Amino acid sequence: MGPVSSTTASAAARSLPSSRPRPIELVVGSPYGIDDWLGGPAGRYEFIFVNNEGAGAEVYLEDPATERIYLEVEHFGRGVSRAVTASVPPGTYRWVCITDYTIKYSRPVVVTGDPLPYDVHGIVPVTGLDLRIPINSYVGWIIGQLPRLTDEVEQLHAAVELGDAAAARRYWLTAHLTYETLGGAYRAYDETGDDINADPPRGVAPDRLADADFEGFRKIEAMLWHDRPMATIGPYVDALLEAIGRLAEELALPNAIAPIDMARRAHEILEDALQWDLNGIGDAGSQTELATVDANITGVWQALNPLRPILRKQNPYLHETDEQLRLTQQLVRSHHHDDGWVGLAALSVRQRAAVNAAVQHSVELLSHTAAIVDPRNATRDRGPITHA
Repeated sequence: MGPVSSTTASAAARSLPSSRPRPIELVVGSPYGIDDWLGGPAGRYEFIFVNNEGAGAEVYLEDPATERIYLEVEHFGRGVSRAVTASVPPGTYRWVCITDYTIKYSRPVVVTGDPLPYDVHGIVPVTGLDLRIPINSYVGWIIGQLPRLTDEVEQLHAAVELGDAAAARRYWLTAHLTYETLGGAYRAYDETGDDINADPPRGVAPDRLADADFEGFRKIEAMLWHDRPMATIGPYVDALLEAIGRLAEELALPNAIAPIDMARRAHEILEDALQWDLNGIGDAGSQTELATVDANITGVWQALNPLRPILRKQNPYLHETDEQLRLTQQLVRSHHHDDGWVGLAALSVRQRAAVNAAVQHSVELLSHTAAIVDPRNATRDRGPITHA
């Protein structure tokens, strides 16, 4: 179950029947922000929020003693309504209504009764400022990997110039896996990322990919594994080196990774692998899909590490997530042998289902991290999180 109820995420996978036969309508716009509902028995509630403020608003149900929120309504404009379902445990709360120019607090909201038969984990809002240190750490790590990546692509370039196809394939795989640890899922690096590692175009037959119009590692892969002349591959390697140089320049700029992207990065890396590589549509001929997934899991660890000071305090699923990632990577690596990686198509139905299930479970657990670290407005001026 997720950490907080919202218009986009439910707080409980299992839920009680609603504590009310009809939704409770709450109007944002009183002197207290909201004063239409100030408590009731613990349980599952359905709310409809109507914004009568003069600007867009966000609404939280907060435990003021811990600053944890148990319900959120993301930014919605004047005259707009939002329906939210929330499981509210016993406690004393308050509504926090945030607009562009004010924060309003309701009178106490008292919820009584027995504890719910499942856990509902509130979260302390994480702001963009809280994420600045993790972002700087993560960007610094990525920049630190780029010289290695450049060296590996230059080895690929040398092998192509020598006309050594076997060596070029080895160096291609080494360099490609290094790049796949850098978290480039879902066009994270925009056009430069496409120039480095564009996905093979859909609808093109595998034996035609070498002639298709795209760039980067996957284009070079298609040409190497479909025996195109080395002289025709060289310009694509040159372009790849140039694009890696641009990536280093772009990452050195302020706000190279936005807070919202940092929050989602670990989850999106593995979700992308599940949708593309484990479906066999990311491969352009090398049949190294599992090697890519292994590198992606390493990339997930690297994206998670800077967030751990926040996650240790807020994510009750962190240990389970770490253990599942470890088991998933161990399973994926069991298909790597002395003679190389087993291709996805060579797995048995049972083996492929096991890998898919393990990665899917990892993706589900990583969704908690994405929800917790999703940047929000602070409910008060509390300064940045201390990274101990």
